[in-house]
Amino acid sequence: MTAAAGATAGLELLRVARQPALAQAESVEDHAYTICNFCSSLCNVRVTTRTRGGVKRVVKLDGNPYSTLNRGKMCARGQSGLRQTYDSDRIKTPLIRVEGSKRGEFAFRPASWQEAFAYIDRKTKAAAIKPFEWTMIGGWTSCVFYMNWAVSFALANEIPNIIASPMQHCVTTGHFGTDMVTGNFNIHEEVLADFDNARYILMVATNGGVGGVSTCRMVRFAAAKKNGAKVVALDPRRSETAAKADEWIQIRPGTDLAFCLAMLNVMLEEELYDDIFLARRTNMPFLVAKNAAGEWRLETDAEKRPLVVEEDSTEARALAAFGNDNFHDARGKPVQPALVAPEGLRVNGKPAITVMQAQMLEVRDFTPEWAARSTGVDAATIRRIAREFGTTRPAIIDPGWHGARYNSVLMLRRVQAMLQALNGGIDKFGGWIMGGEFHDKAARMYKVHAGGGEVSAPLTMLAGMPFAKMVVGAFSDGKNFSHGHPGWAWAWSAQQKAAGKPHVALPVMADTGLEESVKGKLMFGGEPYRTRALLINAANPVRHYYPDSRWKEILSSPEVELVVAVDVLPSDTTPYADVILPNSTYLERSEPTIYGNGVDHDLCYTTRYAAIDPLYETEETPDILLAMTHIISGAEDRFLETIDKLTGLPAAEVKEAYARAKSTGRRGPFSAACREVSFRETAKELDIDIAALDRELRQKGIYRKTDKATLLQTHAMPHVLPLPTDSGRIEFYAPLLAALRDGGHSAPNFNVLAGDVPVQCRPGKTAEAPLDRDEFYFAYGKVPTVSYASTNSNNPVIAAINQFRGEVYFGLWIHPDRAHPLGVATGDEIEITNALTGQSARGHAFVTRMVHRDVAFHHSSFGGENKALTRAFGLGTATNKLIPYQVEPVVAGFRSQEFTVKVAKTVEARPA
Repeated sequence: MTAAAGATAGLELLRVARQPALAQAESVEDHAYTICNFCSSLCNVRVTTRTRGGVKRVVKLDGNPYSTLNRGKMCARGQSGLRQTYDSDRIKTPLIRVEGSKRGEFAFRPASWQEAFAYIDRKTKAAAIKPFEWTMIGGWTSCVFYMNWAVSFALANEIPNIIASPMQHCVTTGHFGTDMVTGNFNIHEEVLADFDNARYILMVATNGGVGGVSTCRMVRFAAAKKNGAKVVALDPRRSETAAKADEWIQIRPGTDLAFCLAMLNVMLEEELYDDIFLARRTNMPFLVAKNAAGEWRLETDAEKRPLVVEEDSTEARALAAFGNDNFHDARGKPVQPALVAPEGLRVNGKPAITVMQAQMLEVRDFTPEWAARSTGVDAATIRRIAREFGTTRPAIIDPGWHGARYNSVLMLRRVQAMLQALNGGIDKFGGWIMGGEFHDKAARMYKVHAGGGEVSAPLTMLAGMPFAKMVVGAFSDGKNFSHGHPGWAWAWSAQQKAAGKPHVALPVMADTGLEESVKGKLMFGGEPYRTRALLINAANPVRHYYPDSRWKEILSSPEVELVVAVDVLPSDTTPYADVILPNSTYLERSEPTIYGNGVDHDLCYTTRYAAIDPLYETEETPDILLAMTHIISGAEDRFLETIDKLTGLPAAEVKEAYARAKSTGRRGPFSAACREVSFRETAKELDIDIAALDRELRQKGIYRKTDKATLLQTHAMPHVLPLPTDSGRIEFYAPLLAALRDGGHSAPNFNVLAGDVPVQCRPGKTAEAPLDRDEFYFAYGKVPTVSYASTNSNNPVIAAINQFRGEVYFGLWIHPDRAHPLGVATGDEIEITNALTGQSARGHAFVTRMVHRDVAFHHSSFGGENKALTRAFGLGTATNKLIPYQVEPVVAGFRSQEFTVKVAKTVEARPA
């Protein structure tokens, strides 16, 4: 036999020998559709599973190819999401803190669900914890996935206290500023910029959308670049976004508002705006006059309707109090409102001018030369950018993510929205476009109002500022609860106001007052208003609130009788719990309802289908909340009725489905019952068969009802429908802030028109004053691989990427011109000290020219201290060790970069 023949025979023998094993190893591939769980973009996902030997595993995640939201693409976090499900460090069973151990030690023993709930019940009753002594903490309390259940749970159990992590970081601090102009407040921002069709894109104080990464924004940004749009990025460092820009402007941290105010000045003075849009669709032509305190207030007729003056006339005409067309007055008669009132105009016995004229007066001193002194950007560049933005159509100034950084951010986002409105780029191609779900929700809300009715399901039907006011009203007024207590945040604000001390006007789901409530410093009705129990779900305050020491002290306090944490992985917060309840991952669960498809421009519906059964003894959050309801109030029926009242999910049908699911021993029976009824209600609304809806969602992951082009023809706001602002128009003048000023809030943050808000990184010194030799402005940001303060840094794929880029991701970025005089080189261990408070942390230097020479930049995604996260523990520096507790006065937004740091090379003590 030749060698070749022998080899062939050997291969044949090998094939024969392997055949039974191959047959046994044959696998069946299948697909399911879900929604990504790693950021608020809510990308549509296709899950590939393989079943082998009776075991079904997730093997691949991809962007859903049918999705018009993320267009079949996914970021690194999303693609590696299956590693969270299979993470060996997962919490696999309920855990109870070992008797005699202290919170923070991570000393737990396994328990059954029955034992865990019995323990919580026993502790609640033994300590006689009242409903208003509970506080809920979690991203889900304002996030689309659990808002319906969490808010209903709070109201049904008469818990007026919620801390929602997106609120102080993003939703109220940043988006609320935008929303006061455009009215589109809801859960996360309801705006997705139409980068595809823009010719000019200005990125201000943001890297999250493009470099963070939000895939739905990244795919549109990539299309804009391909189509030739010019991109300008204002950023102290060469971030991922700045690296892709045509022009990177190194602005001094905390001065973005000055830059934008100078742009506003130039665009108004040089008439670089869409005058027809401003006259017809905004409150720019509304008449204002100064009151006795010298503040601008709207002038109205006897019926509180806004007044305008006709072009080439001195006649004041009343417009509809709510509407979107200023070209018809309150009687339906044609009118051409003037943007500039005639000199000497008097209305209601007072000298009056238009909002536009008042705004021009307010920004007349905010010239490019003025802005240049603080921003470090020369006046000619600022003026050029303003002119480019004002003369290029269509142009976008990105709305931005993560507002919490400076005292000025809410005003900054307001001014950005004003700049976008000046060029008419609201809800139109190449501008800001609101989500399809938001369009539909607003249209349905207006239809109900037009019929003289009240919206019956506010969590799912109210859109924009009416939604915001509903949330404020629900938790700020003790009359909504039988015990009479408002949320402690509101009680603390009232106590501070009564004492003549600084206080927050709208502490919506914020943490201001929590520490005082725990320590007994908050009084209500003559008695201490205490927080004695905490329910933490999918939140990590020890790592992503400020500072970490504050939260460790709160959670360790003996005054707090009980801490319950619901999570998937052991975060830095879970060691401080008494009971840890394990959640299923998003790949193991089918959602309890059907959702609108996030910020997708098309009107689509989506949900999650469990790709695999839960691997461990985990439970779904709605079922956990139902069990907690039994413990706290015993009012399970009231919980169902509240869900019905707030979301429209019929309580009787849910109760019947729940009993049926429970009788069969189904896992997560309450979630399953809600899902069954939700499918039925959605199919009824869409006028299709339930099976057809289920089939479409199973086959494509989305059900598409209306496309973007059609929605803009029929629902564009304010072109076709009013905006959900107070007036229905774009609001350059903010009625909400006027009301707050009338209530005694006088800080510049509450200016009714665009104005400057001071930022004090260095108290007593101006931005242009020289820094000390070892002093730097502090800045932080996200990496593309890790969700904000998330435990997904423990993901082995993500961890490998992070460690490969360790110098960049874990290091403190310092410019060589500043590092070398300090004797600091890349990799050196350094001591970082907050110059304002003395807080300090150790880290390592990354010396690079890709950062402003006066800035020390650090990524915020690392610094985990829980050894139970075996791949994330000890990597990098926790930025919240350096960040003090500082909040601005409107919504308690964190001023998390409003200080400087001192940097020194570490010198270890040598033994004698």
